[in-house]
Amino acid sequence: MGIDDAGNDDADTKTHNKEEIKLKKTGLWRGLTSLLCFVLAISIVLGNILEANAGTIDTALSTISSGFVSEQNANNPLYDKFTPPAEYLNADGSGNSHALITAAIDLGRREAAEGSVLLKNENNVLPLSAGANVTLFGIRSHSNLLGSSFGVKAFGGYISLEQALSQNRTDFANTIAWTVGSRGAANAPTVSGWSGDEFDFDGAGFNLNQTMIDIYEKLGETYVHYENEPAAEVYDPGEPSISEIEGVDSGFKSSFAQYGDAAIVVIARPSCEQLDYLPGGVADGLGFESGEPFSLTKNERDAIELAKECSDKVVVLISSSASVEIGSLKDDPEVDAILWIGAPGCYGMLGVADILSGKVSPSGGLFDIFTAQNMSAPAMQNMGKMYYSNTEGTITRTGGVLGFNPGAYAIEAEGIYVGYRYYETRYYDCVAGTGNADSSVGAYASSGAWNYDDEVTYGFGYGLSYTTFDYEIEGEPKFEIGTNENGSPSAFATFSVKVTNTGSVEGKTPVQIYGQAPYTQGGVEKPAIQLLNFEKTDVLAPGASQTVEVKVDLQYIASYDESHDNGDGTKGTYIMDPGDYYFAVGNGAHDALNAIMAMQGMDKSKMVGEGNPAQAYKKNVTESFISKTLFSVSKTGYKISNQLPYSDWNYYQPGEVTYLTRSDWAGTFPKTYDNMTLTNPELIDALNGKIYELHTNDDTSDIKWGVDSGIKLYEMYGVPYDDPKWDQLLDQLTLEEAMYIFSFGGPSIPGADSIGAIETYMTENAGNGIAVNLSASKDPDAPWAIPQSDPNGNWHPEVFANAPMGASTFNPELMRELGEFEGIESLFTGINILWGPGLNTHRHAYNGRNGEYYSEDPVLSGVAAMEFAIGALEYGLVAAPKHFAFNDQESERGGVSPWMTEQRAREVELRAYQIAFEATKYDTAEYDAGMRGLMTSFSKIGAIECTASYGLMTEILANEWGFIGYAVTDIYDDVDLWTAVLNSGTTCFDTRGQGNFYTSTTLENCFLFTNQMYSDPLNAHLIDGDANLQLKLKDAVHKNIFAWSESHLMNRYNATTHFGSRMTWWRAAYMGLEIGSGVLAVACAALYVVSSRKKKEGN
Repeated sequence: MGIDDAGNDDADTKTHNKEEIKLKKTGLWRGLTSLLCFVLAISIVLGNILEANAGTIDTALSTISSGFVSEQNANNPLYDKFTPPAEYLNADGSGNSHALITAAIDLGRREAAEGSVLLKNENNVLPLSAGANVTLFGIRSHSNLLGSSFGVKAFGGYISLEQALSQNRTDFANTIAWTVGSRGAANAPTVSGWSGDEFDFDGAGFNLNQTMIDIYEKLGETYVHYENEPAAEVYDPGEPSISEIEGVDSGFKSSFAQYGDAAIVVIARPSCEQLDYLPGGVADGLGFESGEPFSLTKNERDAIELAKECSDKVVVLISSSASVEIGSLKDDPEVDAILWIGAPGCYGMLGVADILSGKVSPSGGLFDIFTAQNMSAPAMQNMGKMYYSNTEGTITRTGGVLGFNPGAYAIEAEGIYVGYRYYETRYYDCVAGTGNADSSVGAYASSGAWNYDDEVTYGFGYGLSYTTFDYEIEGEPKFEIGTNENGSPSAFATFSVKVTNTGSVEGKTPVQIYGQAPYTQGGVEKPAIQLLNFEKTDVLAPGASQTVEVKVDLQYIASYDESHDNGDGTKGTYIMDPGDYYFAVGNGAHDALNAIMAMQGMDKSKMVGEGNPAQAYKKNVTESFISKTLFSVSKTGYKISNQLPYSDWNYYQPGEVTYLTRSDWAGTFPKTYDNMTLTNPELIDALNGKIYELHTNDDTSDIKWGVDSGIKLYEMYGVPYDDPKWDQLLDQLTLEEAMYIFSFGGPSIPGADSIGAIETYMTENAGNGIAVNLSASKDPDAPWAIPQSDPNGNWHPEVFANAPMGASTFNPELMRELGEFEGIESLFTGINILWGPGLNTHRHAYNGRNGEYYSEDPVLSGVAAMEFAIGALEYGLVAAPKHFAFNDQESERGGVSPWMTEQRAREVELRAYQIAFEATKYDTAEYDAGMRGLMTSFSKIGAIECTASYGLMTEILANEWGFIGYAVTDIYDDVDLWTAVLNSGTTCFDTRGQGNFYTSTTLENCFLFTNQMYSDPLNAHLIDGDANLQLKLKDAVHKNIFAWSESHLMNRYNATTHFGSRMTWWRAAYMGLEIGSGVLAVACAALYVVSSRKKKEGN
C-alpha cells in the first residue's frame, strides 16, 4: 500500500470518527430530550395530582396552598363574628397556645372525674389514703388504653396512669400516644414529636411499686400495646402470665410488702371503626371465662389473684367502651372496688387519679347496662356477618368505590328491647308473672329460669359515690299540655326532685327521670322503664339538699303504633294510650323501676333490690288530659305516618321474621336468621339501587339559574333560612355551580364565582377534638392563628375521652362545655364543619364503634349530642353527628341491610337524632335551634340506602324534625346513585381528597361519579330535563350554604374577598421540576436540531 493510500485511510478514519462523534452527540441530545420530556410529563401529572389533593396535602404537611384574599377596613371588617374567649388570647389578640392546652388538660380531667363510674366499693376502700404505697397490675396499667385505633384516637402527648398517680408534671416529649395502623398502615406515633411546653398538675401523690412497672416495661417488648388499639374478630387482650412475670423477675413478690397499701388492676377492651368483635371470636388457649371476648382471660384473672396476694385492698379499673363481663368480680368478696374508666383520652387519667385519691367523689352513671354474659342480649342472636343465600347473580350492584361486599344484612328481631329495655322489662314481667318471662329461653347466666340478678351485673345509669343521696319527688309535677299555632304538640312535665346528701363527704349526683307507659298484652310494645331526661346536682355538702328541676318532653313516653289508622289513607303514628303513667327518679333504671313497682304494690319477695315509692309518681292520663293522638303531629306541624315500610323484612316477604314481644318472651325470643333468601322482585330491585328514574324531558323553564341579583355570600350571615333573600342568592347560582356544591361536600368544598364563594377546606373529624394540628390551621389569616414557629404548634386537639365517658357524666352542662371547647378549637384550626360526634345507639356490646357512640339509650345519646352541638355553634362550629342512621355494626358496614320494625327505628335509633335535631330546649320565639349538619351512614335501612331514603332524609329528617343544614354522605358512599341521593334530601357527598374544582377536578372527570347505576356518567347537563332534581338541587344547596352562613367561615368574608393561591414548598418543588425539565428539554431539543443539521451538512 502506498503513502497516498495510507494518508487517505487516515483521512477516512478521522472523517469516520467525526461522524461517529456527531452521531453520538445527536443521539445524546435526542435521548436527553426524550428523558426530560418524560420528566416534564411526570411533573405535570404529579402537579395535577398534588393540586387536586391540595387540601389533604396541606393537612398532612402543615402547609397552606390557597386561601382568601381580602382587604380589611372600617367598612369591610373581618373576624368580627366569632372569636375565641379572651383567656386564650395574648394581649395583642394573637393565640395563646399554652393557655389553650392548659384548658384542655383541665377539661379532660373533669370529664373523666365526672364520667368514671364507681360500681363497687366494699368497706369504703376508696378513696385511698394520701401517700399510699400502691402496686399496679395488668399490662394495661403500664400501657394505657386511651382511644381507638381508627376513629376517635387520642393524639399527642398524654398523662399516663402512673404519672397521674405519682407525679406532678407532664413529660409529653417522652409520652406520646401511638396507634395501631389501620387500612394496612404501620403502627405509628400520633404526632411526630414534642418540643413544646410541659405543664404542672396536682397528681394523686401515691408511691408506686417500680418493680412491677419495670416488669411490664420489659414484657411490653413481647406483648406490644398502644394507646389507641382496635377491636378484633379474633381477640387476644395480650395479658402476660404469672410465669412470664417471673421470667423477668423471679423475686417480684418481695416488693409487695412495701407497696401493699393497695393493689390496682387494669382490664381493657378497645374499640375502633371498621371492625367488630364477633360471637366466639377469641384466640385459642387463653381461658376466656365465657368463651367470649368481653369475658376475662385466665391471665387477667391471675393478675387479680396477684393483687389479692399483694394487698387486702384490691381495686379493678375497667377501661372499655362496652359492657365487660365482670359478674365474678362483683361477687368476689376479695375484690373491694371496681371503677369503670372508659377510654379516657390524653388527660383523663388525672380525673381517675382524683377519684382514687378522693380529690373528687365519683358521680358518673353507666352509659350501658353491664351483663353477666353479653350473649344474653337478644340482639346477639343476629349479630355478625350474614349474607343472603342467593346474593351471587341476584344482587348485581357492586360494592362501590371502597369495594364493600354486597348482600350483607342483620335481622334486628329484638325490636324495641335493646340494652336495659330488654333486661328491665323482662324483670318486671317476671315479678308480675306475665309473658312467660321466667322461662329458661334466653337465660345464659341463670340456672334454669331466667333470673335478673344472675343475668345483670350493673344496671344502666347506676353509679356509686363516696357519699349517699336520697331522692324525693316534691309535690305535683308541673304539666304543660297544649298545641302551638302550627298544630304541633307542646306537652311537658317538670319534676321537682329534692336531693339530699345523707353521707359524710361532699359530692354530686345525676338526677335521672324515668317513665313507664301502660302496656296491654298483645298491644303496642312498650318497655317497662325508659329514661326521659336528666340533670345533675351541684356539689352538695354533707346534710345539704338541692331541689333540681327536670323537664320531660312527654313525646318520649309516647309509643309508635305502625298499625294505627290515621283516617287519611295513611297508617302509623305516635300514640299515648289512656291509663296510668308512672314516673320515677333513681340511681339508674333499675332503682327507678323498683320505685314504680313498690308504688304499684308488687311482690317485694320477687324483686331484686328495694323500691322507694317516694321516688315515684303516678299520673292517670285520660283522653281529655292528653289526646291519644296528640303526638301524631311533629314539632314542625307535619302529620306523622309510616315512612320506612321497607325497613321491615316482612314488608317484602311476609311472615318470615318474628319480632320479640313481651306478651311471649319464650315464644318470640329471636332466632338466628343467617340464611335469608331473596325472592321478592321489588326487594331485589331496591337492593340493586333501582330507586330513582331520571327524567329527561321536563319543562324546567320556570326554575331560575344564573340570574344576577348582585347578592354575595358575605351578605348572608345572620339571614334566616326562610328569608326571600336566599331565593335571590340561589337563583344567582348557575346550574353547574349548584351541581358542584352538591357533588363535593368536603373536606374541600367548591366555591361559586356567581355568589363570591371561595373553595375552602371546611370539614374534619372527630367527636373528641378537631383533627388538625394547631399550627396547620385552614384559616392562617385569623388573628389568633398559631404560627408554625410556636413551640406548641404540633399540639393536636383530639385529646378528649371516647363518647361513653361524656355520656356517663349525666351532666348536660359539661356536655355543652365539651362542645364549646371543640368550637374554640375549631377557630384555632380553621375548620367550620365537624364530622361528629357519633350518635348511633349501642345495639349490643360487640359493635367495634361503640367508643364513638354515646350509649344504648336514645335520650342520653340525644341530649349529649344536642348539648355538644349547641355549645359548638356558639363559636361557629357546625356539628354534623354521624352516622344517620342504623350503623349498628361495623362488620360489612358498607351497605349492610339492618332490618327492623319502624317502631324500633323511631323509638330507639332515630329518637336520639330527633332530640338532637329538634333541640327543643333551646328554641325561642325568634330562633329555631337545632343541628346544622349530619353525616349519613354507610348502611341501608332495610332495602334502601340511607343516603337515598326519601322517607328518612326528607319525610322524617326535614319535614317532621325541621332539619335545615348540611347532610353529607360517608366517604365515597353511594356515588353511583347520584340522582337517587339528590332526590332523597341528602345535600352532598363526602369526597375526601378531591379539590381544585372546575379545573383539575370536574364533574365529568372525577373518578367517583363516572359509573352511575341508572343514568349517564355525571356531567353538567345530566339533570337538564329533570325538574324535580333541579328543585331538589336548589334545596340541597340552600341547606349547605345556610350551614356555612351560620359558621365561623363567615369570619373570612367581606365585600373584597376573593381567591388567591399561595406558594408552598411542595408546589415550588413540582413547579421547579416542571420549569427545569421544560427548559432543559427545549435546550436539548435545540442542540439535537443543530447536531442533526451539522450531520446533514457533513454528508
